[in-house]
Amino acid sequence: MTLQYTLGRVVKMAKKLVECEHCGGQGMCRAAGGRSCRICLTAAGRGKKQWGIVRCSYCGGTGKVWVEEEDEQGLAEPDETK
Repeated sequence: MTLQYTLGRVVKMAKKLVECEHCGGQGMCRAAGGRSCRICLTAAGRGKKQWGIVRCSYCGGTGKVWVEEEDEQGLAEPDETK
């Protein structure tokens, strides 16, 4: 958990493990009509014109990514009298 000072208030940030939106949690990129997208092909060391299925470069093939979510309750309001 991290604290972040944003727009005059302290916000508690919590990391949450969620399903990768790019590969749909499968771990393999099939974003380009059943084939891997250019970004994932390039990350795997393949040429842009090669086709095939490679691991997702967004989640590293795990199917899950960490995202930071803002807690709705601010921990403390800053002192504005200074």
